[in-house]
Amino acid sequence: MTDSISESQAAWNRFADRLKQVGEKIVRPLGARSARERADGFRYIASLIAGGYELEMMADRRRPVMTRMFTPVRSFVGDGPDTLYHEAKLDEALDYELRVQRGDDIFFSAVIYSSDEDGMRSIVSFLVDTDIEFEDRDGVQSATIHISSERPDGAKNWLELRGNHPFIMTRQYFPERVIEVDQGKYRSTMMDLRCLAAVSPSAAYTEAELNHGLDRLIAFIEDTVDAGLGVSAITGMSTIACDEDDRSTPTRIGEDGKLVVDEERHEAYTPDELYDMIDPKVVANNLPGPGIGYAGVSYKLADDEAVVISGKNVPCRYWSCQVFDHYLRAGDYRHYPVAINNRQTVFDDDGSFRIYASRENPGVKNWICTEGHRRGQVVLRTLLAETDLDPEMTVIKLADIPSADRI
Repeated sequence: MTDSISESQAAWNRFADRLKQVGEKIVRPLGARSARERADGFRYIASLIAGGYELEMMADRRRPVMTRMFTPVRSFVGDGPDTLYHEAKLDEALDYELRVQRGDDIFFSAVIYSSDEDGMRSIVSFLVDTDIEFEDRDGVQSATIHISSERPDGAKNWLELRGNHPFIMTRQYFPERVIEVDQGKYRSTMMDLRCLAAVSPSAAYTEAELNHGLDRLIAFIEDTVDAGLGVSAITGMSTIACDEDDRSTPTRIGEDGKLVVDEERHEAYTPDELYDMIDPKVVANNLPGPGIGYAGVSYKLADDEAVVISGKNVPCRYWSCQVFDHYLRAGDYRHYPVAINNRQTVFDDDGSFRIYASRENPGVKNWICTEGHRRGQVVLRTLLAETDLDPEMTVIKLADIPSADRI
């Protein structure tokens, strides 16, 4: 018998030790404050193991595949119930082609992200649907997007590729939940990503590859948990509750990743000073997208209370109002209406709206479900908005809901 262990077991043990350290973040000050939040937090980590295996551990930059990031049971970093997200890892030294056949989405974008020497991610290049030159083939819009460091001669659609650890991410927004897409009500965009270099067949998997793969997996889990808790803390700069001063205006994260906080609630510090207290990677690595703006607050809510989100419609491709839990996960949209978009909202004659977020439906026109979470975030997301959607958010007792908003 010997006390030595194999390279594979050593790699696994290192992964398990680091995973335990990630779990400790769930019970630290930025983490859970209740038994339910602790259970949700550790379930969240388990889902990241499942997602990260496919997205990170098995990623092959020479043989990339557009992989679905989120599903109805796998949620992280602020995904939307009516959006399909796909990504693939790329090599900055190689050239690629992405062939697409447009589906029934109301918005499509393709974005190249990469990291600098400090690990800060940023947008390298992007195309939204209006930028893409499609060809109509028997009623189907098709296009080829070239992805390379230099634009090929004659390329109609091109994404620049540069920086460290680049990857491509696509977004498809739909009028309803992606469950309806999965069930065939809407067609998703068909995508085929190909490396243009000659690539040899995959060799046998080695212990060294296992070691590197587990390192990528745990780094993904660490970064994602940090982003979820960090953005939650940022949004928490504007927290509303029924028994407290709720003058807070929404915290905003623009498509450029710039953070705007509520000056009124934090008079002791300027927004710039607050921003300096937060690792900027928390915002940048949350993957802001072109044409997308966010505004949100954190809430503290009792069972007999509701968050009221009021505002006025603005010209845009799309907007939605959604609740997230403390870890910035979308709610269980298989069973609960955790989001509502501008195609589903009932407006007043002047374009005004009021949306209520609460545990149970109090019998109102526009309702989203908190699933009984005592704290979380309410976030509004806009696509290609001509002006900011400037909502007001407060907490009231269910008994105080005006009769005009009840069904």
